[in-house]
Amino acid sequence: MISMPLNMIKEGMVNAKPIYTSRELMLLDEGAVIKKSYLDRLEELGIRSIYIRDDLGDKEIIHDIVRKQLKVESLATIEKIMSNICYCNETEIERVKNIITDIVESLLVTEDVLVNLCEIRTIDDYTYGHSVNVAILSMITAINLGYDKEQLMDLGVGALLHDIGKTRLCLDILNKPSSLTKNEFEQIKKHTVFGYEILNNIKNLSSDSKIIALSHHERYDGDGYPHNAKGDSIHEFARIVSIADVYDALTNNRVYRSKISVDKALDYITSVSGEQFDGKIVDKFISNIARYPVGQGIILNTGFRGYVVLNKKNHISRPTVRILYNNLGERLKVPYIIDLSESEDSIKVVGTIDDIELF
Repeated sequence: MISMPLNMIKEGMVNAKPIYTSRELMLLDEGAVIKKSYLDRLEELGIRSIYIRDDLGDKEIIHDIVRKQLKVESLATIEKIMSNICYCNETEIERVKNIITDIVESLLVTEDVLVNLCEIRTIDDYTYGHSVNVAILSMITAINLGYDKEQLMDLGVGALLHDIGKTRLCLDILNKPSSLTKNEFEQIKKHTVFGYEILNNIKNLSSDSKIIALSHHERYDGDGYPHNAKGDSIHEFARIVSIADVYDALTNNRVYRSKISVDKALDYITSVSGEQFDGKIVDKFISNIARYPVGQGIILNTGFRGYVVLNKKNHISRPTVRILYNNLGERLKVPYIIDLSESEDSIKVVGTIDDIELF
């Protein structure tokens, strides 16, 4: 399968992966034959690309890191809490803890966890899916840092609730499709303090979980908010969540900008490692992310083009690729597979493309 922008998809193509909202409501099932009405609806919902089957008769199988029903429960819970702050009480926090327990147990029994596929979500329900993604990415990173189950629990709960302070902000500012004014940005920054105030009233929540809401926008070099905390004075949980928060925001569409590719997001995070982010944690974070996710169109330094069909945990920058076009831009009569992890080092990916033609 290959990721394609909506404006390149033609009627009659076949959808390769079920499309859900962040609340996991199905929009389009796997195997559905594309119609113009489907494309129009996806565009209305802010979805700008989907996965399409190729014409080679086989398909790639990607196993979800966390089973879908568990994500559904996570999304429903965080939506309930964030859509009505009255539900942020001891009872709901216990439900959050139970969900995080299940996610932790799922992650701990999965060998060689690799984030291999960008999620497709609608723009208007970004917040809830973002919270769940940040929690999962944070816990995967923490496992690599050697956290025990109790630490993973506290981290996961706090990460899931990290943006709860946004419930006290004006929706017009949160959903503004253009640049924020200085005053509007100052209002946005208050969500960290608001979040901490909300969570601080919850008795059965650890102080380590609560501090994430307050400090996930602090930066390692002191250029963050709300307190310009610096270096190791920032709680490590918050240092982890800050990276996951930025990564998920960059790789998903927002009302005011389109997502960027995974490799560009990782390049950005790496470029500010040791400045905005703790370099030790950055190294652990990126070791879990497939630089070129399955379905991503790519260009090799040989000029040949194709798309990713497989990634390996120990070779996150050298995927297995199905080559469709030669260096002259001609479609190959017989496409072929190349495993870059087993090929010469001189052959490598030099760029990603979103407009590769399948047929």
